[in-house]
Amino acid sequence: MKWGLNLKFICYTVFIVVFISLVFSVVFIFQSRAALLQEFNKRATALVQNLAYNIEVPLLIENREALTELAQNLLKEESVQEIKIYNKDNVILLSLGKHRRLMPWHKEIIRAPVYFSPEEQRGPTEDMHLFYDAEGVAHNVPSGPIIGSIEVLFSREGIIRRLNAMRWWIFVAATIAACIGGIAALYFSRTLILPIQRLARGTHAIARGNWDERLTIGRRDELGQLTEAFNMMAASLKEHKAQLEHTYRELALRETMAEIGKFSMIIAHELKNPLGIIKGAVDILAKNNISPHMKETMIGYIRDEVRRLNKQVEDFLAFARPAPPQKTKTDMNELVRTVAMRSALSDEEKTRIGLELKLCPRAEVVVDENQMYQVLLNLITNAVQAINGTGTITMKTTCEHGTVVVTIEDTGCGISPDIKEKIFEPFFTTKSQGTGLGLAIVKKFIESNGGTVTITDRAGGGTCVRLTLPVAHV
Repeated sequence: MKWGLNLKFICYTVFIVVFISLVFSVVFIFQSRAALLQEFNKRATALVQNLAYNIEVPLLIENREALTELAQNLLKEESVQEIKIYNKDNVILLSLGKHRRLMPWHKEIIRAPVYFSPEEQRGPTEDMHLFYDAEGVAHNVPSGPIIGSIEVLFSREGIIRRLNAMRWWIFVAATIAACIGGIAALYFSRTLILPIQRLARGTHAIARGNWDERLTIGRRDELGQLTEAFNMMAASLKEHKAQLEHTYRELALRETMAEIGKFSMIIAHELKNPLGIIKGAVDILAKNNISPHMKETMIGYIRDEVRRLNKQVEDFLAFARPAPPQKTKTDMNELVRTVAMRSALSDEEKTRIGLELKLCPRAEVVVDENQMYQVLLNLITNAVQAINGTGTITMKTTCEHGTVVVTIEDTGCGISPDIKEKIFEPFFTTKSQGTGLGLAIVKKFIESNGGTVTITDRAGGGTCVRLTLPVAHV
């Protein structure tokens, strides 16, 4: 679904209205609930204390009839559900209740001890008055020995019903507020956002190449001024476009000629030496009195130079006209092992350069296997050439955040800081021989397969090349 500015504005406005309503509702309900529960507990505690004050004498003499009358009087309260009276030995003397089944969250149990107050502290109790007084029940501070206790079960069902009713009305109010907010947002969106959408459509039309697109100015406020500025911009862009096209054609022609000249000079330089060696070898082979050993040596020279020429031509073609990658699921661990085995280090290089492999358990990617093979082979060749004496080349694979990372580290001379930004440029090389296309091809192949390549200094000296490729999803 495409979320336009209109829909976003309406949704955001409704969301803000509903969110603010809900926040205030939650705060209001929380405070109301706390106040109701506090009032309920205060009333319940007063009723229990009143009952405890009135049953001192009946409980002391264990007068069950008087206790029953007092308990039944308290049961007239709607919230009181059950009353239990214990003597000083914690034996139940009386248990009365309404036998209603309550949910656990509806229950509130209040216990209170019953003291035997001295005669001068005890007031009249013959009226059996137990109902809660708004001004509270004033009794002296309990003193004397404990002669028993009472336990009263209260129901908070009435409070919960009141809270649920409040929640329902708050929900209705929030719904009404959301509807009003939606209507207001719709009005403002048509007033403010529709002109902006017209500007967006006009801008999109110009982006698609319709340079004659203009908008009608139907208002004189800021949006009208913006529309007028858009029309002026469109006219100016059309004029500058023609100038830029003319300038671009001239620059493109000059750049093309410069690249052709540079490319031709490099090809001529790189092909001249091998062709000279081949010509000299052919001249020697043309002599009649050449020895078999000399003949074999000259043929070897020709083969080596032809191999060099073939490699240079392949590099030129790979850079100038790279084939689109033929991606397949490839195990980079197996490819690294293959490159390490076929790196063709000479006997002298094997004695001074160690090749280490550190591979993770699973490293499957979707890439062009041939291009990745060429990338790894070029990097291994560069690493070997960077090590003058003894050293080590380490090839590692790791899995990091949905990618497979292939790292090639060497302990060679490293890369000078002043040329780090140029190493991926075509035809840039610091070697006496070479086309300077090795790392340029590496970068092009890696990026065409959806990966990235970075080169940093290795801790302790040398170079670290890091290839990051997207992991193959199973």
